Amino acid sequence: MIDWDSKRKKIYDDTVNLILNLHLQKNILTKEEMHCLLSILDLVMMGKDDCGLVSLLREWEGSHPDKELRDIVHATLVNMDFSDLLSQTRNIDTIRDLLRYNKSLRD
Repeated sequence: MIDWDSKRKKIYDDTVNLILNLHLQKNILTKEEMHCLLSILDLVMMGKDDCGLVSLLREWEGSHPDKELRDIVHATLVNMDFSDLLSQTRNIDTIRDLLRYNKSLRD
C-alpha cells in the first residue's frame, strides 16, 4: 500500500529543492520568481484555496501569449502578495481580464 502522505511530502521537498537550486546555484530564477513559485507550491500542496490561480495559469499557458502579455502576467505574479487574500484575488482577476482581452483580440 502506498503511503500518500510521505509521497506527497517527498514531491513537495523535491520541488522546493529544485526551485531553490534554480535560484541559488543556477541563478536562473530571481528571488521574486523563487518566492512566487514557492508560494504557488504551498497553495497547491497544502490544500489552500488558490482562487482559481492554477487553472488560470494553465489557461494562460495554453493561450500562447505574446511577449507583452507574458511580461505583464509575469510582473503581476512575482509582485503578488500571497499572504493577502484580497490582493491575491485582485491580481488573479487582473490576469483573467488580460486573458479575456487578449482572446477577444484574436477572435
